[in-house]
Amino acid sequence: MNSINPSFTSNYTSYTINQSSSQRTEQTSTSSVSSDSFTPSSKSLDDDFAKADQLKQASATSKVGEKSTSDPITLTIISTNDMHGQYQLMPKVAGVIDALRERYPDAIVVDGGDSTYNPPFSEVNEFGPITDVLNEMKYDVITLGNHEFQYGKESTSKDFALKLDADVVSANVHDKSLKDNLDGVKPYVVKDVNGLKVAFVGLVKPKMHTKAHPNVGKDLVKESTIEAMQRLMPEIKKEADVVIALTHQGLGDDERMASHIKDISLVLAAHDHVSTSKPIVVGNYPSKTYIVENGSHCKMVGLSQLTIAPETHKVLDFKFKQYPVETYGVKPNQNVAKIINDYEPVDPHHR
Repeated sequence: MNSINPSFTSNYTSYTINQSSSQRTEQTSTSSVSSDSFTPSSKSLDDDFAKADQLKQASATSKVGEKSTSDPITLTIISTNDMHGQYQLMPKVAGVIDALRERYPDAIVVDGGDSTYNPPFSEVNEFGPITDVLNEMKYDVITLGNHEFQYGKESTSKDFALKLDADVVSANVHDKSLKDNLDGVKPYVVKDVNGLKVAFVGLVKPKMHTKAHPNVGKDLVKESTIEAMQRLMPEIKKEADVVIALTHQGLGDDERMASHIKDISLVLAAHDHVSTSKPIVVGNYPSKTYIVENGSHCKMVGLSQLTIAPETHKVLDFKFKQYPVETYGVKPNQNVAKIINDYEPVDPHHR
């Protein structure tokens, strides 16, 4: 059995969000992202679960004064993003997701794209074992990052989207026209969760090419994320009570989009490798949008919980918690570990 365990651990960039000034302070590190509220111990998940249970006892009167004649509905989402082929950490990511899913069996598990790109490994192995890994981790919805298009749109469909059990969503990239979705990809999907119809819309930054890879995305028909949401929101609102965007474009673009498009309750962000310990909030009630992101390279798993008014479907309360993967006291998922260890990669240094 070959173990992938690639040791491509370059510096990554993370940010802390200053809510009062909306300024971002850049921090570059080679160590794990940490959380101030986290104390590593084998009971850490249980401690957090005890605190999180308070969310289920939300008052029928919201913080903004809206009264409800029936109990609010809790919507729980587990999220990852920008894992970038850190296969040595994925069994632990899966272990955190397993523990959270056991505690919140009605949770929806999503990924924000760029799950596999990790040169030089991915330059010769391309998608590698990632689809088998993601299927074993039982994601519900996955959006496409720019690096899912690294090898051309046919490979995006054939070697990635069509091999996944999850719904793959991306609303602003198309095959030959705005009416043509890529094979295996939908613009959005609507899930029934606790009596709510919840739409998950996928969006990716249209500019995908770089100097090193000048042709990435050139075979696609693209529109801006704002244009795509303006086009789709009337249709989505007919089908869904709550709209959640899985974006891969960066927080600045997310904030601009949220300021233009009303009725997006939550943006699960990706692309710029930012860790938001607290949510960014755009707009005011009842058109308030929360934006959160989980860093990159398998450092964090995020847990978002929205308390929804059953009559108006507005967000009464929002809670967000990040779980540092390397230090949480959970068992790695052995099935994911086996998939990775059984994969026989091409060595990029000995081709």
